[in-house]
Amino acid sequence: MRNARNARRAIVSVLVGVATVALVLLMPGLIGTSWLSVSGLLARLSIPVMAGLALVWISGLWSHSIVLAASLPGLTRRRGLMLNLTGSAVSNVLPLGGAAGTGLNFAMTRRWGFTSSAFAGFISVSTLVNVVAKLMVVAVALALAPVLHTAAALPAARTGLLLIPLLGALAAVAWLLASDSASARFGHWIDRLFGLFRTKRQSNLAAALPELRRSILRVLRNGWRPLGGGAVGYLVLQGVLLWCCFLALGAPLALPVLLTALAVERLLTLVPITPGGAGVIEVGTTATLVALGGDPASVAAGMLLYRGFTYLLEIPVGGTTLAIWLLRNRRRGGVAPAEAAAEPAV
Repeated sequence: MRNARNARRAIVSVLVGVATVALVLLMPGLIGTSWLSVSGLLARLSIPVMAGLALVWISGLWSHSIVLAASLPGLTRRRGLMLNLTGSAVSNVLPLGGAAGTGLNFAMTRRWGFTSSAFAGFISVSTLVNVVAKLMVVAVALALAPVLHTAAALPAARTGLLLIPLLGALAAVAWLLASDSASARFGHWIDRLFGLFRTKRQSNLAAALPELRRSILRVLRNGWRPLGGGAVGYLVLQGVLLWCCFLALGAPLALPVLLTALAVERLLTLVPITPGGAGVIEVGTTATLVALGGDPASVAAGMLLYRGFTYLLEIPVGGTTLAIWLLRNRRRGGVAPAEAAAEPAV
């Protein structure tokens, strides 16, 4: 049984990997240009320009680390940045790698002395803030579409179909946070559902969810300023990076086009079909920009440059960060988690 499960996972990984590579390779042709034209534009970029773009990129990650630090009281921003980079490196490589990235972050926070319940609250709060922030960008773009004349590239009907499950999930979260009794009732339903499958491990979410609810509300009540400020700052810097990538190629985006492109890109990140949304995000966003009148070669080059920072660069940088963290913790040997948390942030 276990070998069959591993074989299925391997097959799925290969298929997803092939689909991801195919989408990226076929992207220029799908929007009416060629890799020769795209590579010619990218080859003009100078080292100082790339360094400036990298500075905007890392500034955005630092802003997001404010959200992570506020989501887990006691976590430093430096460690928040480390969690972001290492988790993204794993998620961007493995099919459905979000779970693996979360598992890695859990191991790291445990090593720093945080409890399992604290980590559960951390994941709940940070995920909630990120999803709400992305939906706000989409909502603003949809609301302004008739005024900005971008409705054809961001149709409300099709976008709404993608948003329905997300809005349903947010409604469920709001209901869980409404009261202890609501969260306990929901946990009881899930416990009964697990019982139907007769799993060896018994769940006790009826007792755990009310405690998690109180933890989430406590974090939101005490840290709403850095949570909101960090989330808005991150989105603004993502937009700045996207605009700068096109500016560096000599094809700056007008504000309406920039807002629409950012909304589509943020929306597609909520649908993790491939690792880090690779292929899907590039094709979807470039198609949107071409529909708004963009030159296919410039659009493809600008989007690939942007994703080179927000997706590709995170893999080696996050992988190197993880390797350094593992090496330092191996040298420390048997340092207890509580002692490790008292040491300076790594």
